[in-house]
Amino acid sequence: MDYRCPLCGTNQKKTKFGQSMVTRMEVECSHCRAILRLNVHRVENLVVLLNFAVIVVLAAFAWWLQSRNLVLVAVGAAMAGAAALPLLEQIFLHNWPRYKAAAPGTPP
Repeated sequence: MDYRCPLCGTNQKKTKFGQSMVTRMEVECSHCRAILRLNVHRVENLVVLLNFAVIVVLAAFAWWLQSRNLVLVAVGAAMAGAAALPLLEQIFLHNWPRYKAAAPGTPP
């Protein structure tokens, strides 16, 4: 993933931990102080939603069947989903810009 600011080109990959937990999907560039909006790819959304659906289905079946093994499979699916996003970033989205400039005056 390309973590550079689209306006000044400064690398934003090493931001503060407080900025990495973004609730509004916006960060401030450490160099030019511009507001940057996260540029989330459709594949990222799809992976997260599919992983969530698999976990919910497995957990529902585990509860219905009272199966501890299915609970372990659901936990494994959660771990696989957590590992899928960094792999997706490195393999498929290596040139995707992580940030885009927020238009002035637009709501978050």
